[in-house]
Amino acid sequence: MKTHPDGHPMRRLIGMSAPLVTPFTDNFAVDWPRFTAHARSLLGRGMNVVTAFGTTGEGVSIPLSERTELYDRTGAAGISPSQLVECVYGPSSKDAGQHMRRSLAAGCAGILLTPPFYIKNVSDDGVFAWFAEVFETAGSGARDVILYNIPALTGVTIGAALTTRLREAFPDVIAGVKDSSGNWEHTSALLAAHRDLTILVGHEGHLAAAVRNGAAGAISGISNIGPALVAKLVRGEDAPIIDEVLRQVLALPVLPAIKAVLAAQTGDVAWRRVRAPLMSLSSPVDLAAWEPDDIAGYLDSS
Repeated sequence: MKTHPDGHPMRRLIGMSAPLVTPFTDNFAVDWPRFTAHARSLLGRGMNVVTAFGTTGEGVSIPLSERTELYDRTGAAGISPSQLVECVYGPSSKDAGQHMRRSLAAGCAGILLTPPFYIKNVSDDGVFAWFAEVFETAGSGARDVILYNIPALTGVTIGAALTTRLREAFPDVIAGVKDSSGNWEHTSALLAAHRDLTILVGHEGHLAAAVRNGAAGAISGISNIGPALVAKLVRGEDAPIIDEVLRQVLALPVLPAIKAVLAAQTGDVAWRRVRAPLMSLSSPVDLAAWEPDDIAGYLDSS
């Protein structure tokens, strides 16, 4: 197995990245001016890269036909492709591989790659074969893939053993794992086996402890609304307030809640729009009403 004595280069690149929430116009097209302005704001506040069209960005609801503008739109706003990770979905291995090839050819920093979904109770052998087909379709330029472990949504778990198989078979492709399992034992097993890779933690409540145990950082939905708070966690510093922030957000539909908080921070109600099957929150978020009173102070205003 190819190892990286000083850690995979992606570890130093990412640190903290926001999976950008995707703004929509009043007819629910991607609102590129707001999208690029939000990306530029976060890149100016401690992030080397941001992530486009991840779970928090409703990426599974945004087809490739709409994504084709990503690099032109961000480039026109002064954002280099090397500052973008793009999330790629299947479930077709050929579609995912073709998408990955186009995005890497555009110069993106890397690919956050979901496993196959829809068909449930698949074996590790089947998942391995699916990834192999994706990388074959992507071709010789395949590189910098972060495997996306989010079993609550995909029904597939990417564990330490499967990660070992994939990096042994594709040593120049696999850069790391984003673990959004919310399971500390699973995160610990990934870190024990693959500390030299870019292990990113999706559960902000586990983040500081994971970094102290060798994690590279996070692609964190909360960093859309509280980058300074998440940056503290990525430094391995405890911030107990994160548990209350998560309690407040998780008490609501998560993606509409994050957008509603951003709308409250910016005073821009357009941020509240979500695509079906999600629905906007029925009432605005009142940051001043959050308990304890200092939560709003930990979430960065625009």
